[in-house]
Amino acid sequence: MHQIKKEAIIIKKTIGIITFVILTAVIFNPPTVFGQFFFLESEDIGKTVKDFTLKVVNGEEVNLEKYRDGKKTIIFFWATWCPHCRAALEELSKNKDAIEKKGIKIAPVDVGEKEEVVNKYLEKNAIEFSVFLDEKSEVAETYELIGVPTFYFVNEDGIVTDVEHSLPKDLEKVFSKSS
Repeated sequence: MHQIKKEAIIIKKTIGIITFVILTAVIFNPPTVFGQFFFLESEDIGKTVKDFTLKVVNGEEVNLEKYRDGKKTIIFFWATWCPHCRAALEELSKNKDAIEKKGIKIAPVDVGEKEEVVNKYLEKNAIEFSVFLDEKSEVAETYELIGVPTFYFVNEDGIVTDVEHSLPKDLEKVFSKSS
């Protein structure tokens, strides 16, 4: 009986030490720790963007490469049910003219929803974008998305310079990143 108590105390101390080490790592180096556990860097950074052709809301099928037309492009994967996506779409819409004046195209891609749902949302919120419809989430699967919102930043050469889950303040800095 006395031996069992000693073993229990040793196990408790070991668990306490492990917990202390993990908490210390998180407190003193959160970007690295969280990056490793939650947000792995996309393997697409530094590679040519994956091309796709999808139907746009109230329109025909559009090819990403032709849509980009050699311009910097923000590919924004989103959904109407996602509150963070809605906020980001509103910000993009509000700043659309300023972004386009910088020579940056915006390619919003709605993931997994029917055209009627997306169209209703766009009309209700007065959002004027050519939204690509990935109704079956096939493009999202090709890009191996872990969730929405996801922003792909593609430079003039068609190279992915960064992948983020929120819209950065300095777009030019994101597009000028070297891989």
